[in-house]
Amino acid sequence: MSDHLHSHYGRNQEERVGEATRVTIVGAVVNLFLVAGKFAAGIAGSSQALVADAVHSLSDLATDVFLLFTVKIAGKEADEDHPYGHGRAETMGSMVMGGSLLLVGVFILYEVIVKMTGGDKLSIPTWPAFLGAAVSIAVKEALFHYTYRVGKKINNQSIIANAWEHRSDSLSGIAALIGITGAMMGVPMMDPVAAIVVVFMIEKAGWEIFREALKDLMDTSLPKEQMREIINVISGTRGVARFHELRTRRMGADIFVDVHIIVQSNISISEAHNTAETVRSNLRKKAGVTDALVHIDAEDDVYYRVMDVDRDEMEKKVRDATIGIEGVGDPSEMIIHLLNGKVLVDFNVALDDSLTIAQARGRVNWLKQKLVADGTIDLVVIRSRLTDGAAERDFYSGGANKKGD
Repeated sequence: MSDHLHSHYGRNQEERVGEATRVTIVGAVVNLFLVAGKFAAGIAGSSQALVADAVHSLSDLATDVFLLFTVKIAGKEADEDHPYGHGRAETMGSMVMGGSLLLVGVFILYEVIVKMTGGDKLSIPTWPAFLGAAVSIAVKEALFHYTYRVGKKINNQSIIANAWEHRSDSLSGIAALIGITGAMMGVPMMDPVAAIVVVFMIEKAGWEIFREALKDLMDTSLPKEQMREIINVISGTRGVARFHELRTRRMGADIFVDVHIIVQSNISISEAHNTAETVRSNLRKKAGVTDALVHIDAEDDVYYRVMDVDRDEMEKKVRDATIGIEGVGDPSEMIIHLLNGKVLVDFNVALDDSLTIAQARGRVNWLKQKLVADGTIDLVVIRSRLTDGAAERDFYSGGANKKGD
């Protein structure tokens, strides 16, 4: 990772962590007051539904505290032990939040069923319970919109999951309010029934959060819409003929992509590398990808057969073949192409200035016949340099010796 990218990534991480921390602290403070208020109103107003809703808010408060911990860990930059960063902490945070909701729902359902089947007369809620539920709905809905907006802005799945926890609390407040109102109007069974409805809302929200976190931990591919965007970016990059073996995964807020691109088979390594880096850069800029590993292919290698070709032996074979051919000097700058199971050898030779074009062509054809005679080489391309090779050698040696970012 270059210093510039590292610095930019670091600034973005600091901003994300700062905003995530602020919104979580705000949620925790609000939930603290709501827990106290709803417990007091539920007990004073004799409402099982509002007490159940208060337990829901208590679970929100607990997950807020846990979320502060995971946000801090997820905000750390990549290091030697965690080369892909610490984004899994966000996923683990989402999973714990989803699991806590599932457990809280089961606890509330058990309490309600015990009270409904205990034989005691059902209590009638009073105005404190009604007012407590109404205030809770308004506060939780406002907290949902604030948290969801921040979560989307910083692309933090744990914050978005926490926003939906606020929304589930708001919806459960509505169910509690309906139950309280019904019970106050002469139908006492409405209050515990509303509590059960609250439980199912809690369970649904918990399962959805848990399931999405589990998908991330299992390295599930991105949704179809994001996949289409990534495919369009890769396909639209100049120099990419085709691509295959596209793999995507999410790690917290980060998206990672692996892909094999097929480029023109006779271009240089440096040109192919530039095409791969262009794909990588485009994915970052246009598709919101954190990083991409782009593998270069000269052909479709899904069923590639590894070829046992020794470069040193091949160079020796070419040198030996030139011995005794009058007017033909030592070969240089040999390139070996391995495509579709065949071997093509491309190299330069120095030709004597006294040779005519016809003589040079005859000697080169003789050299080619010698090289393909035993079947280890399928095709030979022989060139002769007309320019000074010193500058080119300096160019290549400079590229090989240059230190990477």
